[in-house]
Amino acid sequence: MAREPAGVFPKSLMSTATDYDVVIIGGGPGGSTAGTLLSKAGKKVLLLEKEIFPRFRIGESLLPFGNEVFEELGVWTKLEQGGFTPKNGAEFVTGNSTRTNRIWFAKGLLTDYTQTFQVERSRFDDLLLKHSRESGCEVREGCIVQSVSFHPDGAQVAYKQGDAVRNIECRWVVDASGRDTFLGRHLKVPRKDPKLTRKIATYAHFHGVYRNPGEAAGHITIVRLKGGWFWIIPLDAKKTSVGLVQPVENLKKAGGCAEDVFLRTVSENAETAFRMKNAERVNEFRTTSDYTYRYTIAAGPRWLLAGDAGGFVDPIFSSGVMISMKTASLASRMILEADSRGRALFPGEIRKYTRRVFAMMDVYLDMIKNFYDDDGFEVFINPVQPRSGIPAAVNTVVAGYTRFNFGLWWRIKVFYMICRLQKWIALAPRLNYAPRRASGQVAAPTPEKTAA
Repeated sequence: MAREPAGVFPKSLMSTATDYDVVIIGGGPGGSTAGTLLSKAGKKVLLLEKEIFPRFRIGESLLPFGNEVFEELGVWTKLEQGGFTPKNGAEFVTGNSTRTNRIWFAKGLLTDYTQTFQVERSRFDDLLLKHSRESGCEVREGCIVQSVSFHPDGAQVAYKQGDAVRNIECRWVVDASGRDTFLGRHLKVPRKDPKLTRKIATYAHFHGVYRNPGEAAGHITIVRLKGGWFWIIPLDAKKTSVGLVQPVENLKKAGGCAEDVFLRTVSENAETAFRMKNAERVNEFRTTSDYTYRYTIAAGPRWLLAGDAGGFVDPIFSSGVMISMKTASLASRMILEADSRGRALFPGEIRKYTRRVFAMMDVYLDMIKNFYDDDGFEVFINPVQPRSGIPAAVNTVVAGYTRFNFGLWWRIKVFYMICRLQKWIALAPRLNYAPRRASGQVAAPTPEKTAA
């Protein structure tokens, strides 16, 4: 007997009534984006979120080319008025403070968007969810989705709210459940291994962390270590998010709990020791592990995966929120097109959506692999051939541009070629990660390095 496609159940399970056009699982940035866009388009939408907002989340640094989704949602003015920290660029520093590459988004190859924000996710996510409500989306918090049964005309969704279990009918399901990956697990969609070393992040919020002066005060700082890295993100006038990302095996070998290893690693590196010398922790340490995964498909006839529900790559380039929102925007357009014709997604549309979602992730997966490669990072932190526009092209990718034109495409290809050649020929200065004592100041970018 022929096997039904993933997510499609026999006709005996077909419903006779529809309560909602679309049910969205998850109220983070991806879910809120889909909820707003579909509701504004006239659809009856129910968003089910298991937690009560505001709630803590990590991933606090946005990318400028994600701004186009904020404009599409009509929420950009609210962000500007929200008191979030302006972000004009990013900087990458070695742990011993010997090399720095400070990037300004305004100096990229493409400059449609040159500034965004650092955001405390509890406030940011709550703002987006409230905007979705105001746009006509019905939002129910404290609701845990238990099962989804698909049929050719839609789905039946069962969820629990308090002690009550409710069943509803809809035509479409968007999974924006993040790393819970509800539908992927529920439908047993195969996963693809991106073959990155399994890592763990240890992080908390602090007061008193050193800030860059001037317009770079809002930059995210990435401190590169041998085999790992710190993020330092200024969230508001006082609060800074600081996290250590390292291979799980490194944590095991180091001995002690994750918090002890975090504090010891801070003290062992000049850059972090200086920036954190007056730091005071203001919330508990948290850990997150097993960063990178991807499902083999991102959609079915009546369902679509948005953002982390479909896959997640290492957060080094802060792409998570942008990818979640852009894929949710794309999922919304796919639904509106098919629903206007009274049909499910065609196989070709399923493949198209999957390709576009994973193409966004691949842009960062390539850059992430290069970041963890010592030879590649030597080229990244010491930009070569500035007149060729290659550093500016890398800058544009760091700013969140993922749909390459030819000019950007060939420059990024040449950049990776130079990174591969670095293994045999020192086209960029070699790096030494040997620890040294904090000098009382952070590494100062030279004019050549800021040009990227």
